[in-house]
Amino acid sequence: MKLSVIVLSFVLVGMAFAGPAGPASENQEKKGADAKEARWQGTIVRISQNDSTISVRGGQSNMESTEKVIRFDSSTQWTKQGKPAEQGEFKEGSFVIVLGNPSENGEFHATRIDLRLPR
Repeated sequence: MKLSVIVLSFVLVGMAFAGPAGPASENQEKKGADAKEARWQGTIVRISQNDSTISVRGGQSNMESTEKVIRFDSSTQWTKQGKPAEQGEFKEGSFVIVLGNPSENGEFHATRIDLRLPR
């Protein structure tokens, strides 16, 4: 009897440390992929339709002034204060917040570019 209680407790402890299985672990993997999404904010310096890039001077905080080239494509969402917008509304000098994925080679691919009110 003692042996079966000990074995059962080892099994339960092992299950507790193993973590969730199935759909819950898939959700954690998706969260890990979303966690890599980065944010960049600043003023548009240049827009190149031919190269599908915009140059934004800013950073991850308000006081930064680093210029970053951001790539966009047909899957990039263009929004104005969170609502859908036309790409033509984005002009040099506009303040934007960009969400996207940095790549290992240093490029930043935008998944969403949001136009904000002038500061």
